Amino acid sequence: MASNTHTTRRAFGCVLEKKDKNGRTIGWMAQYADPKKKRHKVYRQFPTAALAREWLEGEELLVRAYKRGTADWTHPRERDARERARGVLFMDWADEWMDKWGRFKPKSAREPLAPATLRRKRLLLHRVKQVFGMRALEEISVADVNRWLDTCGLDATPKREAYIMLRAIMRCAVQPPDGRPALLDRSPCMAPIPRRVLSDKSLMVEVSAADAARIKSFMPAYTAVSVNVLLAFGLRIGELCALRVDDFDFDRMVVHIRHSIRRGPDDTGELRLAQLKTVGSMDALPIPPQLVPVLREHIDRFTDAPRPGAMLLRPAKSRVMSDRTLRTQLEKAAVKAGRPDVTPHAFRATAISRIIHEGGEIKDAQLFARHTDPLVTVRFYERTRGEQTRRELSELAYGSMFTAPRSRLELEHEYERAQRELARWADRCRSLHTLLEQDTPGGVSANG
Repeated sequence: MASNTHTTRRAFGCVLEKKDKNGRTIGWMAQYADPKKKRHKVYRQFPTAALAREWLEGEELLVRAYKRGTADWTHPRERDARERARGVLFMDWADEWMDKWGRFKPKSAREPLAPATLRRKRLLLHRVKQVFGMRALEEISVADVNRWLDTCGLDATPKREAYIMLRAIMRCAVQPPDGRPALLDRSPCMAPIPRRVLSDKSLMVEVSAADAARIKSFMPAYTAVSVNVLLAFGLRIGELCALRVDDFDFDRMVVHIRHSIRRGPDDTGELRLAQLKTVGSMDALPIPPQLVPVLREHIDRFTDAPRPGAMLLRPAKSRVMSDRTLRTQLEKAAVKAGRPDVTPHAFRATAISRIIHEGGEIKDAQLFARHTDPLVTVRFYERTRGEQTRRELSELAYGSMFTAPRSRLELEHEYERAQRELARWADRCRSLHTLLEQDTPGGVSANG
């Protein structure tokens, strides 16, 4: 067992001679008091006393600068770790980041991203690595990142997503989640995240009953029912493709939303039934009675029912309907119907907005849409007035600025609109009053 047999005192720190049990010198340990944690010692062992004293002299200069306030002081272990980290290539760190943190959903207990999302993310990472991959992390400057933002040539949405990912990679290099010493002192991603560009979903149009009928008439017969189902339940297109005949419970008049469609690992292979977008997306939705004969006719003509597991939409060459195929069919039908602005997601938006238009609240629309965040409902789907009502409000607003004498016919039309609005709200009040009476203990009226 080694023991200390000799100590050389200095003005700053000390050097201890380390000997083994036979009295042979095995090394020299230099140590001094931690300037930030007074009760702790900072020490390092060397093969010779000269090297130990030389190290102490260098440490003394660093401690003096710290005490004068001209420089910070960090523990030698941290300095050594950073020195070892110097020269780490961006591509190596980015791959490690993706494997340890990037392939999981944010704010989740290590829940993997969906294969399609992960594939898109890996593609974006590949594009970023093409620019920064062979450079050391500490060599990438703020100017380099800003130059890439200005000249990368990506469309607005991929550029925004790629920059968000680059920020996350650099942030983890500054403060690694696994507790290792920092690889960077600060992130070079100082530019703000590019603003989100409004997409077709943000500028969603509504589909009228006439539009829906015309679009359906141009659909292939075996998928025409898609228009009815999308408008009845406000489904995402992947959820529609995953519906099975067994999911429809005509006795209880509900449809069970249990699956979406997905390919295998890395978004490859045949389509299959998979988990929904979120846990909250699973639900049992009421079937409108008017839809029942349409569904039964489709099931009798185009499905393998009563075979267990029969798909509602049965493609010709595979077991599961492709969302891309169905999307193409809907888009082509919309063009032929004279509504090229109608996207497949517009049917979902229309179904959700009609909930509000018919007197429902935002919470009702959120539950119908199966959104976990009500802000999504408000941001993309709120349609508190129908197209005709919004047109009438626009006319009234303009008329309040540029008034002109109104004819008796115009006044009668305005009176009829007001009567219809009053009747709608009267029905709404009566239904709410009925609910209040039902919720009152003993059946006593809410008015006492």
